[in-house]
Amino acid sequence: MSDGSLPADLDIIDPDLYVACFFVPARHRSHVGALIAFMLEVERIAMQVNEPMVAQVRYAWWREQVDAIFEGRAVAAPVVRGLREAVLAHELPRAPLDAIIDGHSLDCDPAPFADMAAFEAYCRDTHGSLMRLVARVLGAGERADEACDHAGLAFGAASQLRSFNYWRRHRRLRLPLNLFLAAGLGQEDVFAGHAKAALASGLGCVQKRIGLALQDLNGTRFPRAAMPALALATVARDVLARGFDLQSPPEPSPLGRVTRIALANFLWRV
Repeated sequence: MSDGSLPADLDIIDPDLYVACFFVPARHRSHVGALIAFMLEVERIAMQVNEPMVAQVRYAWWREQVDAIFEGRAVAAPVVRGLREAVLAHELPRAPLDAIIDGHSLDCDPAPFADMAAFEAYCRDTHGSLMRLVARVLGAGERADEACDHAGLAFGAASQLRSFNYWRRHRRLRLPLNLFLAAGLGQEDVFAGHAKAALASGLGCVQKRIGLALQDLNGTRFPRAAMPALALATVARDVLARGFDLQSPPEPSPLGRVTRIALANFLWRV
């Protein structure tokens, strides 16, 4: 990706990330694209592999590739070569890369998140870590880390709400189990779609947490250079809209997505 291109078919695979990249300065786009390609490769493992043990082998392979990058050993896969270029060019830390792999390895765990704290940690480790890395490529350094945690939580939680039915069809609950237990629902009840009102109550708790994360983000100081990384969180506002159906979420409109992300970049507020 040294030619400045983004991952192939990014507009189809993840249109939110695709639009967000419009606002990344051209000189940084290849390295941001490399980070996104890495994230997508790790993220898709759970969707491509049904057997958890096979998935863990793939996560282990990615951990070995990160080892090779930081130990100065040769790497062959194109995505890994692009990741190495980004790491070396910007002296990126290893911890967020490890967090992305470890966080997404939970996608193959049949057990749901026990509580909101575990769910929040997952969102920060995955999307929050990606935002931290992108912010560093953009020149913000560590000064945007707190903002990236809030943005990663908001965007990651919203993504899980949108994919709730996908995971439910595959008999996985990627939301905090205790929210549904408090509403009188067990995991099997959630899979079966029983008690719509109780189900909505559990989903609504995640919705409220997204709203608080966005408030925290807008109350945090960070360098303006980091805005293209943080602006992605603004698409989480779709799930806060009046009348938004949490049990059957619609796809964001292309115009709405572009408008939200553009305004966040121009107004420096999500």
